[in-house]
Amino acid sequence: MKSDPTAALAACPRRFVCLTAAVALACLLGAINLASAPSKSGDDPKFTFEEDCSTFAFSPDNHIAFGVRRAYNYKKYVVQGDDLWISTIDGKRKKVIDGEKLVKVPKFNSYSINELAWSPDSQRLTMLKTTEQITDKQATLGSGQIIVLLDAEGHEIPVQGVKENPLVGAYQGTWLADGVTVAYLTEAIKPKVLFEIHSIQPAGGKTARLFPDHQFAGVAWDAAHNAAIAVERDKGLDEPGKLVWLDLENGTRKELATIEQFQGQLTLSPSRKRIAYFADGDDMEVRNLSTPAKATRVRAGFGRYEWAPDDQHILLKRGPENRSGTIRWLDVATGDFNFALHDLVFHEFHISPDGHWIGVSQPGKRIVQIYALTGLM
Repeated sequence: MKSDPTAALAACPRRFVCLTAAVALACLLGAINLASAPSKSGDDPKFTFEEDCSTFAFSPDNHIAFGVRRAYNYKKYVVQGDDLWISTIDGKRKKVIDGEKLVKVPKFNSYSINELAWSPDSQRLTMLKTTEQITDKQATLGSGQIIVLLDAEGHEIPVQGVKENPLVGAYQGTWLADGVTVAYLTEAIKPKVLFEIHSIQPAGGKTARLFPDHQFAGVAWDAAHNAAIAVERDKGLDEPGKLVWLDLENGTRKELATIEQFQGQLTLSPSRKRIAYFADGDDMEVRNLSTPAKATRVRAGFGRYEWAPDDQHILLKRGPENRSGTIRWLDVATGDFNFALHDLVFHEFHISPDGHWIGVSQPGKRIVQIYALTGLM
């Protein structure tokens, strides 16, 4: 997309004012939601992170990484450079990436943090960023995404020995159990129809395409065991999908079941004994991996969800992922719903890997509150 810097300068203030008004209204709604937040004994948050969070993620040892949205007027542009904070579950926090220092550089540079994921040993992260840069003298504005590898202190772990970073344009990166290998997805059929699985060892730049004769419509990592569950499809999308178990370390696969319908969001339960996915826009299917040919179909309504620690319930926010809404517990066995956190509206939620905590972000200014999960189900 071509960009006239003069026009961009003139347009930015107007756009910024409009965005400011919209954010102000959203923040007011968020404040109303906060004022109505649970206050019963036992329902008070463990702590509140009072920043505007783009996303957040729990580590296995209960540290929390927060991406914090920041926008700056710099030279003749409005640029975004998000911060990264790390906090303990008790609220002891530290800013480990200062976005202002990364974007206030001579050459135009703007980025936002979209996703964060921790390694199985809680010592490293993957960070998915959307970037914008002026790429030539004609002020052409280029955009894209990249997975950035970090240690727990926010220091970037560079990919050595490569001319072009293979993590540009990658999706869904995860550190594996060895602490030196990262698995990630690239698009085999765009836009995000089928994926290939790749791995990289950043210390030496060693890369590999795993399962080169196969493409996947959905992948759920089991990084702590160097494995994944995936839905495999043929390139023409003519045949039914195959549910497969993948050994990422040895490159072996095992077919588990045939899947007639697959809409997305394949997810592995905390015990690694069950998987779930949306079969279509209304129905979810749940399978026990001990008897994967048999599926339990539950009418849920499409949305974003995570497993509860008991493997029997799913926490669901219906609708598009980027839209705020209520969150509800779904009983997989009965199909019954119960509101979580008193029917309040939230933008994002995550359950900690150990199942003890839940984090929710408010609409508007996305303040994050962390609650003990006990008693909230």
